Amino acid sequence: MRLNRAALIAGGTALAAALLSADPAMAAPPGSPGGGCLSEGQIGSYLSKEGSAKATFSTEFLNELRRAGIRFEPLNPIEPVDGGTAAWMPIGERYDNIETPSGRVCYPGGFRFSNDETGATYEIDTFWVLFAAMGDSKFFATPIVHGHPRPGGELTMVNFSVPQALAPGNFVPHRGGVGPLKVILSMDRGWAADLNKELGTKFYGGMHWADLDIAWQGPPSRPVKSGSSLGMLGLKIISDAIQSQGGSGPAPPKPGGFF
Repeated sequence: MRLNRAALIAGGTALAAALLSADPAMAAPPGSPGGGCLSEGQIGSYLSKEGSAKATFSTEFLNELRRAGIRFEPLNPIEPVDGGTAAWMPIGERYDNIETPSGRVCYPGGFRFSNDETGATYEIDTFWVLFAAMGDSKFFATPIVHGHPRPGGELTMVNFSVPQALAPGNFVPHRGGVGPLKVILSMDRGWAADLNKELGTKFYGGMHWADLDIAWQGPPSRPVKSGSSLGMLGLKIISDAIQSQGGSGPAPPKPGGFF
């Protein structure tokens, strides 16, 4: 199947008009999470019934971890693949949940950074994603630093672009589902500074963190609701793109190379 470019262009035009007319208070980002992730056995409101995502970390990020002596481990249900240079995670309505009216999506799992020499630890065990079709989309989290919630609370981890993800030739059927072959994730300067402070690393804002490959599969039991916040509008554009491609097929397999 080919990407329905006309549908995406029309959707983008409608989105721009909606954003221009939206109440600024509704268009403001995140706020405090309210819905949260799912308890085992629950079904959430999400973009697809199931699927998977794979993040391939940049050489620059991995090299800096090695230089600083930092051990980096994914946390369940995220799993390491490709010898630890990438991470795989299941996605879908049994894992992920859309919070309304913000449109933020709660994803379980995360990462642990450890310095065995100093005993320093830095964990992200749940994160949120805001898909904003205009401007920067973001990953948010409240890190657990040395065993305690970060004193400053939630911060932005990485930034990405929905238009880049939806570009023709990038948003295509693959791995049994449909989605972007590559979403470029750039480290936010606030997260870079926080990691540097706690772990002695030398990251910087805008640094290439990872490339994310997403394959959404199957129509969800609880479709995305309408809304005028940036997050809900962004989710509607992505949902329409998935539906225009069919978004069906066998469940994407796990990639090999676990350690």
